[in-house]
Amino acid sequence: MNYQMLLECHAAGTEITKNEAQLLDLELDSQIASIKLSRIQGCIQVAPDHICETFFVCKGSFWITCLAAVLDQVNPVPMGKKSRGAKVFDELFNNGYIGND
Repeated sequence: MNYQMLLECHAAGTEITKNEAQLLDLELDSQIASIKLSRIQGCIQVAPDHICETFFVCKGSFWITCLAAVLDQVNPVPMGKKSRGAKVFDELFNNGYIGND
């Protein structure tokens, strides 16, 4: 599954199904696990401005950040648990992709 294409479709107005959300969750978990291993993967590329705007993340955000934001919107985590967006931020920070400037 090309998650970027699915996010593009969702940004254009197509709803994400339960099955697609489950697959996107697996994709996010896989990307979080591989952040530590590779700096050349697609999820660390900057997403287009229209994608960032649609999913209410800052322009210039990574694809993985947009993916987490979509999942937090379509399938929120239970109260008291860390959001996917927060988990992604922590991983990006801990692995030197973003700083605390």
